[in-house]
Amino acid sequence: MSELVTLTAEVGRFCREHALAEDVEFDLDLVLEELFTNAVRHGGCDGVSGAVRVALRARPGGVFIEFADRGEPFHPDQAPAPDLNAPLEERRVGGLGIHLVRQIVRNLHYERAAGWNRLTMLRPTNTEVPK
Repeated sequence: MSELVTLTAEVGRFCREHALAEDVEFDLDLVLEELFTNAVRHGGCDGVSGAVRVALRARPGGVFIEFADRGEPFHPDQAPAPDLNAPLEERRVGGLGIHLVRQIVRNLHYERAAGWNRLTMLRPTNTEVPK
C-alpha cells in the first residue's frame, strides 16, 4: 500500500506534463487508487513485488489507461452493481469502488493472460464525465 503515494505522484506528474485539468487528475487518481487498493487488499497482491503495472497515455480526447495486476482473476463486469437505493444497513459490503470506476471511464475492457489481470479504459477529456 505504500506504493500508492508513488502512484499518486506519478499521476500528478503525467497530468502536469500533458496540461490536463484538475478534474481529470482527480478522476485518474480515484480510478487508479480503487483498482490498486482492490488488487492489494482483495486480489492477493499484498507484499508481491512488481505485482501491479500502470500505463497512462494522453490521446486526443482522453487518457488511455492500462492497469495490470498479478492477483486473482477478477472481471469487473461480473461484479454485481450495488443497490444504491437500499438503506445503508441493508447494503452488502463492497462493490462501490468498481461502480465508481465504471462511472468515470469509458471502453472498459478486461482480459486475463499469462497470470495477469489487464484492464484498459479511457477517461475522456473533451467531454464532461457524468457524475
